[in-house]
Amino acid sequence: MANRRALLLEDDSAVRHGIAAFLRANGFEVDEAESCREALDQLRCSTPDVVIADYSLPDGTSLDILPEVKRANDDTPFIILTAHGSIDLAVRAIKEGAEQFLTKPVDARTLLVLVQRLVEQRQVRRRQAVAVREQPGAPDPFLGSSGSIRQLEEQARRMLDWDSPILILGETGAGKGVLARWIHQHSPRADEPLVNVNCASLSRDLLESELFGYERGAFTGAVASKQGLLEVAHRGIVFLDEIGEMDLAIQPRLLKALEEKTFRRLGAVRDRQVDIRLIASTNLDLEDQVRAKKFRDDLFYRVSTLSLRIPPLRERKDDIPVLTQAILRSIGSRMGKPGVVLDADAEAALVAYAWPGNIRELANVLERAMILQRGERLEAGDLGLTQRAAAADAGDDTLSLRDNERRHIERVLQRAHGNVAEAARLLGVARRTLYDRLKALGIGLPER
Repeated sequence: MANRRALLLEDDSAVRHGIAAFLRANGFEVDEAESCREALDQLRCSTPDVVIADYSLPDGTSLDILPEVKRANDDTPFIILTAHGSIDLAVRAIKEGAEQFLTKPVDARTLLVLVQRLVEQRQVRRRQAVAVREQPGAPDPFLGSSGSIRQLEEQARRMLDWDSPILILGETGAGKGVLARWIHQHSPRADEPLVNVNCASLSRDLLESELFGYERGAFTGAVASKQGLLEVAHRGIVFLDEIGEMDLAIQPRLLKALEEKTFRRLGAVRDRQVDIRLIASTNLDLEDQVRAKKFRDDLFYRVSTLSLRIPPLRERKDDIPVLTQAILRSIGSRMGKPGVVLDADAEAALVAYAWPGNIRELANVLERAMILQRGERLEAGDLGLTQRAAAADAGDDTLSLRDNERRHIERVLQRAHGNVAEAARLLGVARRTLYDRLKALGIGLPER
């Protein structure tokens, strides 16, 4: 993890070098400037955790740059030092956004304690501002005893201490977001923000401005500068959910931020430094997306440095009873029904069901059953799985169009007892067309 960064603005070189040396000796990285202009140049290139500025400068006062600091990052602590302090000036400085106003000569140890406290307070505020709320009923990502889930936990623990990107693969509802939060909570960056961005829910322009921010006047309606989420996540983790849906035009900018640890706000002319770890997730086959020219190969190789695959629920049926109990406890606590249990037939029904929506679907089924059932025991009929299975037989929207087509043709062939002519009539297509589809889909004719 990088040290905290301070911007020290002081035109007296002896004072500046003394304070800078003391801060560096106590774990800070220090950028130095001796004028307002130099300070503004520094701010355009880096993101300090605290600004320490002398009041009187060759080309103005620290109050001249205070608005620029707050406009860029309104939570950056600003400390003003002056040799000629007054109550009126101190009041003005605090009103305009400065956190502290100190009179020279400043005791170095006092300044260090103040700087450390302000930086820690900023860290707490940033974590609270981007805190990700836990999903209702979301279980431990490694709950269960199946071999696949134990292997996933072992792999995830090995990846905690590194800063390489992690790509989480898994079907919809498998718990990719839950795993990303676990990694954040157990990593060295746990005290820093976790910023969650769903790439599938934002348009290209909105996603770009959310990630990278923009300068005032960058486009119509940009009446003020806006901090991007990469800046918000500085020293923390960015979780890009469904990265496979990211627009191709944005991908090179993300690649630069990952490789060079720099990015540029929309409308800006200078790069900014950023220290983040990336966790990405997708339910798509990114290699197929690369071959189809829908995802950049260089970004794919970068984000897939480390990868974790969450097994679908149908591959870990032995874990369903344990998952069910954990979800019931969570939902029951929230709903004031702590004593609800499953009978044996209900548990068997849960294990037998295919769960195309994975853990999210399991949680939804249990929550619905607890809302509609007044008693303390859930039976198989309370779960509504028969209706769900029937709907899945009619067409599963979690499958591809090709897989749904294959499933439908196979059902019609079975209904026609393998008679292609009869199946073609039922499907409303020519027999030659059906033969072509059977060959393309790899469907063999059932024995008659």
